[in-house]
Amino acid sequence: MAKSAWGIELGTSSVKAVKVSGDRGSATLEEVEIISLSDFGLGAGTSAEDATSGALNDLRTRKGIKRDDTVFVSISGQNTLGRIISLPPVGDDQIRETILNEARSQIPIKLEEAVWDYQNIEDADPDERKVNLYAAKKEAVDKIVNICENGGLQIKGVQVAPLGIYNYIKFEMDDTISDCCVAIDIGADNTDVILIDGQKTYVRVVPVAGNDITKALRARFKLSAEQAEKLKRNAAKSKDAAAVFEAMKPPLKEMVGEIYRAVGFYKSQNEAANINQLVMMGNGSKLLNIKKFFEQQLQYNVHKVDTPQRIALARTVDPSEVQNSIQSLAVAIGLGLQGLGLEGLNRINLIPAEYLSAKETEKLRMPFFIGGGIAVAGGVIALLLSILATSGVEPLVASADGTAKLATARDAEFNTAGNLGALSDTALSLRNLVEGRIATLPGATVEGVVQPPQPLYVRHNILPGLVADSMQAALGAHTDKQGEGNKVYWAHINNKSAGSGESLTGSQVVWVTQEIAAGAYVLPEGATEGGYFTQKRNLTFRANVAIEVGSSSSSQGANDGLKTALTEGSSALLVTEVKKRLLQHFKDTGQLDGVKDTDAEKIKWDNISFTVTVVSPTVAGGQGSVFKLTEIVPQGGSFEVSPGRPAPLSTKSVPDLSYAVSEVAVKISLDPVTPPSAAPAGE
Repeated sequence: MAKSAWGIELGTSSVKAVKVSGDRGSATLEEVEIISLSDFGLGAGTSAEDATSGALNDLRTRKGIKRDDTVFVSISGQNTLGRIISLPPVGDDQIRETILNEARSQIPIKLEEAVWDYQNIEDADPDERKVNLYAAKKEAVDKIVNICENGGLQIKGVQVAPLGIYNYIKFEMDDTISDCCVAIDIGADNTDVILIDGQKTYVRVVPVAGNDITKALRARFKLSAEQAEKLKRNAAKSKDAAAVFEAMKPPLKEMVGEIYRAVGFYKSQNEAANINQLVMMGNGSKLLNIKKFFEQQLQYNVHKVDTPQRIALARTVDPSEVQNSIQSLAVAIGLGLQGLGLEGLNRINLIPAEYLSAKETEKLRMPFFIGGGIAVAGGVIALLLSILATSGVEPLVASADGTAKLATARDAEFNTAGNLGALSDTALSLRNLVEGRIATLPGATVEGVVQPPQPLYVRHNILPGLVADSMQAALGAHTDKQGEGNKVYWAHINNKSAGSGESLTGSQVVWVTQEIAAGAYVLPEGATEGGYFTQKRNLTFRANVAIEVGSSSSSQGANDGLKTALTEGSSALLVTEVKKRLLQHFKDTGQLDGVKDTDAEKIKWDNISFTVTVVSPTVAGGQGSVFKLTEIVPQGGSFEVSPGRPAPLSTKSVPDLSYAVSEVAVKISLDPVTPPSAAPAGE
């Protein structure tokens, strides 16, 4: 039984995380975190997967979550399938094989192509066994595992979100409720309905939820989406509260109908079920008069999730924060309780068995030398950011997450300006700040007419994650080709960044410098903000890579081999990975709509260059042409294999071999979007 565990619900707009500790059957809530994905670029060009990885990395680094910690994450009910399966009275060692045979006719997916798990249902019938069976397509589970891996988070379990609710109710609520009830979690896009009948469970996801209520208010009162959402949340304070609730009733009645259908279907299969209790949670459960409405419509005893009674609150937790957010924390708490291994809970775990076994036995593909950790997430990366101006301004050192949030805010301002039809100069200025031209699609000839070239743009706040992700993939592929005898590592150079002489702080191994020429950034006369770029800005992403070598004379050879593999020829790994991700970005943002793949292959990547150069040990105060272990691992630091792999080893435990170090760099120039009319044209 774990002493503590993290439960993390991976939502569509936020990550909700709790840490719980246990002692002899009790549980204490130690930490509560709700992280908005918009803070990591969601809605501003970053994919939901990358934003989630960024949020998980932020949680991991701030809370010090280690690889050995117990972490359970959720998979949405939409992506899973559950059934109560009846089996012959076979022994425990035959259940899995029997399920494979019996379930073929009862579920619509092949279990051989899915990740699945079961839990026994204690039943008095000696002639059969019953189990709760839950399954998900392997690609859906792999996607979650990859999101967590990219956030540097090693997980021990993947549980169906509604079963997290089951665990919360079973542990926290009175037996008269938890033994037989229907629970609903009203989200933004969907409502999870879970029926609890002793140990039996039945889950249905219905497409009526908070957004449908918002739409009803928009239609009734002619409001914008933002105004309707605000009215929904503050309906109780409205002067027309009665009218507001009347407008909410149609989608609420539809939700009631879905609950009736779910309960009716379950009772048709389980006639003895006596369901007359409803437990409400999710932000939708906070709506005006909703408890009374469901009581009247369903004729059930209705309970709202409230401040925990059985689960204690640690001193580190703010009771008012828990009170305000408990309706949306039930899933995460239920996952944490499962992680503790407490009795009487649902233990379904959809994490692939090969993933867990690989963590114990695999020979790790790409080790990393780091002092504390590197976060490689698609939209956010923990790095040292130095913004350099040739006009002599002192370097500004800032964290990448702050920079990403600033860029995200600029994105939001730009989108708002465009949506509201603001002055064109304002919109152009904002777009000019957040975007730049990175490539060009040559003009095609259509019916004998040569079309003009098409500039292709990228928002600068997605580049750190995109390039870092590309580096990891390329170096991993190179390591796989080299085999066990020629390992490739990330290297942390003590005190100085290789090749530039800039001081480094912290333990980052990937960093970016942005160079802006004097006069390239123009402010309107008398203004302190609202400026725009008139010339290109150059961003150079660098990483130090170490390779085991047998002698001093091997340094140049190791560098040349790495350079060839990453940047030269038709199979240049790093070049291919960066272009592949940028091409997908152009497609995702609609810039290549209607463009054939054969034409897309002609894109001119004139604003991207790649270099691989030898790093001298003198930058770390060493001598000779090769590095020693202590020169690429901080004093007192650790050697760690690639993210999500086994725990770090002390430097004392690693043989002091010789290493050649190369600086891998990707330089990207962003030509300015046409600035406002006051500035020179700069496409």
